[in-house]
Amino acid sequence: MLRNLLILVLIFNCFFCFSQNKKTLIKERNSLNNNNSYNMAEMKYRKSLEKDQDYFNAAFNLADAIYKQNRFEESTSLFDALKDNARNNEDLARINHNLGNSYLKENKLEQAIEEYKSSLRLNPNDEETRYNLAYAQKMKQQQDQKQDQQQDEQEDQKQDKQQDQQQDQQQDQQQDKQQDQQQDKQQDQQQEKKEEMSKKDAEKMLEALQQKEKELQEKLQKKKVKGQKIKILKDW
Repeated sequence: MLRNLLILVLIFNCFFCFSQNKKTLIKERNSLNNNNSYNMAEMKYRKSLEKDQDYFNAAFNLADAIYKQNRFEESTSLFDALKDNARNNEDLARINHNLGNSYLKENKLEQAIEEYKSSLRLNPNDEETRYNLAYAQKMKQQQDQKQDQQQDEQEDQKQDKQQDQQQDQQQDQQQDKQQDQQQDKQQDQQQEKKEEMSKKDAEKMLEALQQKEKELQEKLQKKKVKGQKIKILKDW
């Protein structure tokens, strides 16, 4: 009986020491957090987790310390992993709230909005979450408007480009048509010039033939005159 009692006392003392040690660590890290020593706070939270990996507050505060060091992607993963370890709806609402903050910092607005909504469903009276939700929704609206505006500008630029291409195509076609007309005109002029030269050549050849014919007739006439007998008139 005495032996069993001693064993119970030892177990109680161990548990008490562990609890005191854990509380001491929490108190120290909260003080560090208040002094903005987030890096040191992170180290303290990690030590708490080494002692008790299921200790929710240490894990939550670790994720929060990492968030405050602007390591948002890492804090998002940690907060998301805590969902399965939430002890009650209040813890889950806190996780959703802080997870929404991490998503907001990463500019993942749709995910942030969903986390804030989930938090408000569990804790409808949380005004800070309600404010963050409204802020994220406003940012999402502005983002959508900006995207729509950019899309409209891209469509306008696309239409302007198409119109410019059509105008360039029409100008090219018109220029090609003018070049074709000019080439046809040049070919016609060259053909007319050839025909004109051929006509002149024909006229020259005709004139040459006529000249030769004339010369031939003159020669024949001369020969004919020489062949005639000249009558001598006698003086009776």
